[in-house]
Amino acid sequence: MEIEKAILVAKVSDLEELEELKLLSKTAGVKVQKVLLFGGDPDPASFLRSGKLEELKYLVIEERADLVIFSNDLTPVQLRNLEKEIPTKIIDRTMLILDIFAQHARTKEGKIQVELAQLEYLLPRLVGRGEALSRLGGGIGTRGPGETKLEIDRRKIRRRIYALKRELEDIKKEREIQRKKRLNLPQVALVGYTNAGKSTLFNLLTGANVLVEDLLFATLDPTVRKINFRNNWEVLISDTVGFIRNLPEELLTAFRATLEEIYYVDLILHVIDVSDKNFRKQIEVVESVLEEMGIEEKPIIRVYNKIDLLTKEEIRYLRQELDYRPSVFISAKERIGIERLKDLIVSELLKGVRRYKINIPYDKYNVFQKYKGKLYIEEENYREDFVEIKARIPKEYRKLLEELR
Repeated sequence: MEIEKAILVAKVSDLEELEELKLLSKTAGVKVQKVLLFGGDPDPASFLRSGKLEELKYLVIEERADLVIFSNDLTPVQLRNLEKEIPTKIIDRTMLILDIFAQHARTKEGKIQVELAQLEYLLPRLVGRGEALSRLGGGIGTRGPGETKLEIDRRKIRRRIYALKRELEDIKKEREIQRKKRLNLPQVALVGYTNAGKSTLFNLLTGANVLVEDLLFATLDPTVRKINFRNNWEVLISDTVGFIRNLPEELLTAFRATLEEIYYVDLILHVIDVSDKNFRKQIEVVESVLEEMGIEEKPIIRVYNKIDLLTKEEIRYLRQELDYRPSVFISAKERIGIERLKDLIVSELLKGVRRYKINIPYDKYNVFQKYKGKLYIEEENYREDFVEIKARIPKEYRKLLEELR
């Protein structure tokens, strides 16, 4: 497929947002031709003032651009007026992110969530867009499970939205059944700003083969795997969709099910790309979303990743400055600090879990073996008449082990 050429439109006062928009565009498969910067407040009617609007029109014609991408979200009125003036496809930041999600959705749930988010965002923007829609064609901003429904009437769109929400509810019930089956194991979730290295770390800890790319939102569908710590102690770990600042409300709502895993975990690993100059802002974005979801009280380990991209002096300075506890500095790519991270995970998960010493007769030892992976075994000594176990034992297994004595 031919790569689409784009003009980016961004506010001159927020160059960080422009850099993020460039990376979003790259992720969507767009080639950025030019950037148009504007100052002041957006015009309520057409977003850009007349002078900038003419400049954009000239750029589109000169560069033969296939689309214009705005770093801000456009109101339905602004979008319609821009489409009357600019002779190419117009999309805003949310449409771009929706397109990326459409490209990366793999599971049935992911595809339903994408279509739902697309339709809910586009519904108020479809009115009076007959001519504009006829020239949209395919490509960025129109693809995905929802693309064929852009020109159907609003009543059918609302009906489709209702049906998708019902499907998601059914999937949610299935998820809850699966979740109950694994409630007897400690659970950990990886969260973090998009492209922080969560999937690389997930693969390293679990031996899985989750897609790893230097792109935003490379992971979309939630992935859960089992990992074994000392003496085969079993822990479940899940990789989640990356966060981003000003995450569109439609996406946060639609992908609530994807993020729901976080509600049920015992520990959160907040993975941070400490080599990014904006990592402090990214920490704020992630932790404010966790706060909005009402789960900021869960234990969190900050995992400062990608230290292989820093000098020793920079690492030394950051260790002194970033005094958050608990935290660890690692490089998932170079496997630096991983054992220290594992030790931290164990110590956080075992907080409040009592240590027991139990003598298990040999005739009951086979029964004990079935539950061994659920306990954190510190010592296992074979005596003449029994096996002496020193372990941290979750309360749901204490009664069983009392019977095995």
